[in-house]
Amino acid sequence: MVDDARDRGATGGGNATRRRFLQTASTTAVGGVVLGFGTGTVAAGKGDCGPDNAAAPNDFARVTTRDHYDEDANLINGETKWSYDVEGSWDQWGEELTLFVHGWRSADEEDEPIDAGQECTDALRAAGYGGETAVFSWDSDKGDSLDLGWSDAKDIAEKNGRKLANFCQWYAGEYGAPVRLIAHSLGGRVVMYALESLDDDYGAQDLLASVSLLGAAVEKDSPSMDAGWLDEEFGDHIEFAVGRLDNFHSENDEILDNIFATRETEEAVGQVGIQYEAPNNYTDFDVTSQIGCHKNYYKEAEGIVDQLVAQW
Repeated sequence: MVDDARDRGATGGGNATRRRFLQTASTTAVGGVVLGFGTGTVAAGKGDCGPDNAAAPNDFARVTTRDHYDEDANLINGETKWSYDVEGSWDQWGEELTLFVHGWRSADEEDEPIDAGQECTDALRAAGYGGETAVFSWDSDKGDSLDLGWSDAKDIAEKNGRKLANFCQWYAGEYGAPVRLIAHSLGGRVVMYALESLDDDYGAQDLLASVSLLGAAVEKDSPSMDAGWLDEEFGDHIEFAVGRLDNFHSENDEILDNIFATRETEEAVGQVGIQYEAPNNYTDFDVTSQIGCHKNYYKEAEGIVDQLVAQW
């Protein structure tokens, strides 16, 4: 167990096995029916959802916070708001890294997070990307609130933002390597709070090379510069912490249209794009004509990962 991220070494041979990291903010810082909203479960929607995700090896590289929270979104097992684990085999540890952040109801016991990570990796490789890839695996299948656990899952997603930011600032600082995030569905909420943490907790300007949102389950006004005083607002954090943020959205995404809109009583940025003033490093991409199933965005054959990589 290491308390200070600045002291963490490489993994030796590229294998990270249950390395436990607990930390506070760096001392160098400045100042109805479940339809498969996440990654692994087949989702109801327009268009062909395509085959299941590729099967990942058991040692697929991951940064994980699994079993850090209980069903009420409370920390358990001695974890802290900063802690995370690193597991699996990292072939290019210390090189440019792209982390895939999965969505709601992705069950670790059924390998859904790593299978989604493998599927996205296959799509990245097909698009010519040669950097390290891994998945950020979090307790997206926890929650027992009356809305089928949605409210608790949202809380867990928000709390994972600091954990993801902690890893990203350490990896980028330790190796001087670019870090990119690809976030699907409710994983977009994890990433928004990670950007907030990179700004507020670390003062880490432009630490991330890029963020790509795929069908993000985030309110359409949240990424803006002026969402209103009653709403969450991440525009300043986006401008500060990441080089560019690309949002891929589809009006044919029935999961966002039905499940997200029902629970949040407003549209998602992953369905209709941003509302109000966008950060200067933010770009919307309307992929309605290409994406008719919520889980297709990151797929090798059916998805739009090649367009995502083209922006890098």
